[in-house]
Amino acid sequence: MKELFPIEGASVVVSDDMCDMNGHMNVRHYQTIPMDYDNNFYHRLGFGEDYIAKGFSSFTAEQNIRYLKECFKGEKLTPRFRMLNVNKKLYHSVCAIFKESNEVAALIETVEIHIDMSVRKSAEISDEIFETMVKMRSEHKSHGAYPFEQKLRIK
Repeated sequence: MKELFPIEGASVVVSDDMCDMNGHMNVRHYQTIPMDYDNNFYHRLGFGEDYIAKGFSSFTAEQNIRYLKECFKGEKLTPRFRMLNVNKKLYHSVCAIFKESNEVAALIETVEIHIDMSVRKSAEISDEIFETMVKMRSEHKSHGAYPFEQKLRIK
């Protein structure tokens, strides 16, 4: 299953402060793990500090989190990423949070919109970054079909 999500992020161990009164990881951490432990996923897309300095970024337009397995204190979790689709203004990716047992604990599906920060409105992705994203999508598809229902879509 891991090979379907080719970009591996940095692992995190669920700490006591990440858990809630139900004794499992609180829902807010499922959203932050893809951002805090992405291990340069966004930089591979070309959205590093240099790109932001040029006046561009991306914002989350829509997100869906699917909780599949509980995560408990002391468990090691590793986010893995896959590009699902891209067009000139949007890209659709998914982060699968894997447990050490190789079970998928959660799927965080996200649609991001490319932004011209000078006007804070959508703008076309540069040709260079668009080519990188298209190449990434193609490479990720070559690892096999995405086995989960997609909750989000872009054209």
